[in-house]
Amino acid sequence: AERLQDERNQRIRLTIANRSLETHFQPIVDLRSGDAIGAEALSRFVREPIRPPNVWFAEAATLGLGVELELTALDMALGQLNRLPTGLYLSLNASAETIMSAEFRAVLTSASAERIVLELTEHAPVTDYLALARRIDELRSHGVRLAVDDAGSGFSSFSHVLNLKPDIIKLDTDLTRGIDKDPARQALGRALLTFGLEAYRTTIVAEGIETK
Repeated sequence: AERLQDERNQRIRLTIANRSLETHFQPIVDLRSGDAIGAEALSRFVREPIRPPNVWFAEAATLGLGVELELTALDMALGQLNRLPTGLYLSLNASAETIMSAEFRAVLTSASAERIVLELTEHAPVTDYLALARRIDELRSHGVRLAVDDAGSGFSSFSHVLNLKPDIIKLDTDLTRGIDKDPARQALGRALLTFGLEAYRTTIVAEGIETK
């Protein structure tokens, strides 16, 4: 068990040291105009073993290296911001622990804050919403916006929405996939849309739209 732990630790540390990641971009489209208005940065790992990114980040978190790996991914994504058309924003995934870290501010310093959206991920539960809200308000004062991911998929995302008043609410793929044929999903989607617009005047982003 100790040998396995050492191998996992070395694997994550080498990934960080060698920056063995690629950044892919998923377009975010305005359905009224059909124009791209933003892009979500997605990390893809190029080291063996080939696994989904959430598995890599989860493993890093269990080893106490989650923040370091996230910061590497964020830095690599921000390094490509100038490749995106100037009118597009860049959406970045970050855990509460990473957002609260001292190193996080340094990673963002070179970026155009008004083009950055932070997506709060679910790697770990939020233990202090007041402190997190203060940090997010500080980032907002520079132009950064906040998105809450996976709305409609669990209680924690609703807690994020109620405690952090996001600028963007993202409807989870589990909710949007098949919504055209499922009255229950349609009802929940309408409820979240109404809630977001009436409570916070927020933007709604629906993930997983694959069909007309």
